Amino acid sequence: MIILTEMNDHSLLNSWAGAHLALFVEGQSRLSDLVGTDSPSWELTTSTGLLTLNGTRLQCALLGSVADGTDTWVWSWADPDLDPNSVAVARTRSLKDFGEESGLWEFTVPEVSLAGVVDLGMTPGATLALVASPQIMGGAIFIGSSAGKKIYTAVTDPRLTMEAPTAFTAPKHIQGAVSYRMGNDRDIVTVYASFHQIEVEDVIAGMRLKFEDGSVLDIDFDESGHIRHMEPTRS
Repeated sequence: MIILTEMNDHSLLNSWAGAHLALFVEGQSRLSDLVGTDSPSWELTTSTGLLTLNGTRLQCALLGSVADGTDTWVWSWADPDLDPNSVAVARTRSLKDFGEESGLWEFTVPEVSLAGVVDLGMTPGATLALVASPQIMGGAIFIGSSAGKKIYTAVTDPRLTMEAPTAFTAPKHIQGAVSYRMGNDRDIVTVYASFHQIEVEDVIAGMRLKFEDGSVLDIDFDESGHIRHMEPTRS
């Protein structure tokens, strides 16, 4: 049950965002590589759930929007201007259940004030979107402006997630996440490994990640829980 007095507290959402940062860094990098620029031309067709970026058509889910000059997020399923049965909106239906199960009340109500949601440089709405996206197997998020609103989508196209990470590609995404200095380093690694189904082994002072290709990444933490060193090796 969601208690009404909790509905101005975003501390849990901010914590989840911090833990998902490696996935966010990786996803945005892959999206940029695929479409060629960080500011592509775009077109969204909600009926088919297709987002076209610089001519590349990608499967997506329409998460929500924020009207210019406000801090209020409106979920796509609650937007009276949208068809709740359109493909782009229907792909978000499971997020309400996720919110109930995780205790993230922001996912269970039609509108959310983003006051107090941390801004990682892409607006507070992007912070909510980056938590939502992996829950529906999104590989990245995209933000576009239209009709006085910012539109937030999760790019669910399998081309963003089909390439499995290795011990040699993962460190740059983990290090990129750590550089924000807002998440627990161990949680960042754990969430990243869980999403990619990477085997994790606890070792003295650290973690060992065993990747699909047989490569291994040893991560050492200092006394404060911050990553001190990452060492990839081949099988």
